[in-house]
Amino acid sequence: MTHSPKLLLILNLAGSIALLLWGSYMVRAAVEKAYSAKIGAFIAGAAGSRLKSFLCGLVSALILQSTTATVMLTTSFITSGLLSLGIAIVIIIGADLGSALATRILFLDLSFLSPLLLLSGLCFHRFARTWRGQQLGRIFIGVGLMLLSIQLIKQVIAPVANQPIPAEILALLDSAAWLGLILAALFTWLAHSSVAVILVIASMAEVGLLQPPLFIATLLGANIGSGLIALLLVNRRHVETYSAALANFVMRLTLALAAFMLSFMLIRWVGKFGGSGGIQVINMHIAYNLALALMFIPLNNAVARFSKWLSGLGKQDGLAPDSHAPGSSLDPEFVNKPKLAISCARREAFRLADNTEALFGKALQMFDAADRLIIEQFIEKDKEINARNKAIQRYLSETRRHIRKQNDSNGNHERHERHEQRLDEILRFSTTMENIGDVVSHNLARLAIKRIDRGLVFSPEGEEELSRIHARTLNLIQLEITYFATGNFASVGEGSRKSKRRLIESINQLGQASIAQHRLRLSARKSSSIGTSSIHQDAVRDMLQVVGYISHIELS
Repeated sequence: MTHSPKLLLILNLAGSIALLLWGSYMVRAAVEKAYSAKIGAFIAGAAGSRLKSFLCGLVSALILQSTTATVMLTTSFITSGLLSLGIAIVIIIGADLGSALATRILFLDLSFLSPLLLLSGLCFHRFARTWRGQQLGRIFIGVGLMLLSIQLIKQVIAPVANQPIPAEILALLDSAAWLGLILAALFTWLAHSSVAVILVIASMAEVGLLQPPLFIATLLGANIGSGLIALLLVNRRHVETYSAALANFVMRLTLALAAFMLSFMLIRWVGKFGGSGGIQVINMHIAYNLALALMFIPLNNAVARFSKWLSGLGKQDGLAPDSHAPGSSLDPEFVNKPKLAISCARREAFRLADNTEALFGKALQMFDAADRLIIEQFIEKDKEINARNKAIQRYLSETRRHIRKQNDSNGNHERHERHEQRLDEILRFSTTMENIGDVVSHNLARLAIKRIDRGLVFSPEGEEELSRIHARTLNLIQLEITYFATGNFASVGEGSRKSKRRLIESINQLGQASIAQHRLRLSARKSSSIGTSSIHQDAVRDMLQVVGYISHIELS
């Protein structure tokens, strides 16, 4: 059976690009899973100078290898009220440059590292004792695949680059550079990875397949598409969040169109961006994002105001009337009335807590499930908890904004401080309840699926220990909800605080004793304990993690 050389070329090129995209996704997903909390805390602490915020965004994007991931993390802190829109825009500009620098690192001739990274990643993923160590293995494998795919793309297209291209095709490409810009923008959006697309463009330019007029156009198109990704992912109903992504898109679009109009000048200067075609593309990409930073960082507050106006802030006043699910207690008409808004937010947080209590109360049922469908139902229920918490965060952010505006106008600082304290209590409580739901849907659900896949059964002693720890942890959750229902954590008496501390200590002691007893059963070579060893210990640690979340809620 004969195959068309052109068809094989297309399939090989498509497969190499797919490998590059998959490697990029593996790196981004593993970093987000293992280190998103630390990166998030790093971003949240960037509310200082413009330089500090810019560097924070740059470093975060270098680690995540994704502007979009950094934008999504940053906008989540706008929702929570931890970052202003102006500072968020500076962080995002830094992320744009950080992502460009990541492409420069990946485009270095590091092909010798690819097999080493793949082998190291496999060893980490296979033999690491911690979940974070396994994710580190995925990061190594992802980077190894990206480096390998870049070499494959160059090898696939090198023979084509050495062949004469028909004059008709060259004439079409030269006369329709705008078409390359549009197609590159669309492909970047579809691929959801500007890093991968820029590397493909650079690889094609490296072997001479793309000449300056076209690689300039596709490079600018990829930068437009990069801004489009986050714009279509963020929540449009929260105006400041949407404004941050919109500002990024408008800045990138404005500069890209201006550069495209002046591309006849860029063609003359292209030699100054490096030696080979690929290096020229990467360096131009870095220069584009550096120009973006120099142009717009000094104007970040003006850009923030313009993007708010463009998002229609004046019409929506922060929250769209339909921004909440049916039955929600969050009334958008009360965001400018602190007492009523706090009451609404408390009721919604209490409803969220009821959902969390019900989800955790049935968590051990996942370990009795016969198939994955039952476990997937638990995961779906946690999605409602996450959605409610995000709605609460948006609502509290808007309420806080109105409180501070009123504080500036009437100067009643003491009353406004009390209101902000209530907002902080609700935010801590609802976030804690969401974290507990995540433990069930992410950690315990993963363990339950592992038990099904391996056909394992807990020993009667191990099952009894898990049930005891689970029951007491559920009591602790219910106690925390009761404290919240009193209306003020400060009203909780010292006796109740001591009861809570004793309950926490007893659960921790039960957990440590269960792990010790399980190890004794392992040393006795009990078959059921050997099979479920890692699952049992991880389940105990996950429930102790729930205890840790609750123990860190401030009671005063």
